[in-house]
Amino acid sequence: MSVLALQHVDVERLSLLEEVLAQEGIPARYLALHKGESLPGSVEGMEDARAVVVLGGPMGVYEEEKYPWLADEIRFLGEAIRAGVPVYGLCLGAQLMAAALGARVYPGEGKKEIGWFPVDLTPGAMGDPLLGDEAASFPVFQWHGDTFDIPEGAVRLASSARYPNQAFRWGARAYAFQFHLEVGTADISAWLEAFKGDMNSPRSDADPDAIISEAHLQLETLNRRAARWFERWLALAGLVESS
Repeated sequence: MSVLALQHVDVERLSLLEEVLAQEGIPARYLALHKGESLPGSVEGMEDARAVVVLGGPMGVYEEEKYPWLADEIRFLGEAIRAGVPVYGLCLGAQLMAAALGARVYPGEGKKEIGWFPVDLTPGAMGDPLLGDEAASFPVFQWHGDTFDIPEGAVRLASSARYPNQAFRWGARAYAFQFHLEVGTADISAWLEAFKGDMNSPRSDADPDAIISEAHLQLETLNRRAARWFERWLALAGLVESS
């Protein structure tokens, strides 16, 4: 029994979520798609993997000519989600899930969200198995300039001032989050180095020093929320007992 992690760039990993899996005795099996590792041909080919986490990355869902493996990933995710496989998407992962369910993914019109921003839960989040007991608004870590439409049949769970579609649930066990809760200081520092182009973009108003300073204030609460949601999702996936 394992969790399959779809990876798109070296510096984006499961981070805190891998610690949660280790505590539960569940192996994480990475597939480095950017390095040519192949997806299962079908859901039946997932071997011992019982769930999928789709990680982030700097590419756009619509850049299939530059990243030809995106087409296979979107196909695989669509099959997996519709077959009831538990899927948990982060940032690019959320966008890929939206595309896999037939929704549009596209560049945002305004500034990118890079750094610390509040998100607001929607009425659809009330009673949700993961988010239902959270505060109405709380800060999260963001790094994106693209956005997505909510897929048909999905429930919108969160919004922000710049990007109204921040999270959705499709069915009972597929969750997509535009934002990050799982990151640590090392992740953020690595991203600031690896994605300097984003920081220098005319669409960015991010301050790297402020991002690091704020991290020291926010990460403990952020990571507790990440662990809480992920544990609940693992219970929905049938990988751990619900608490």
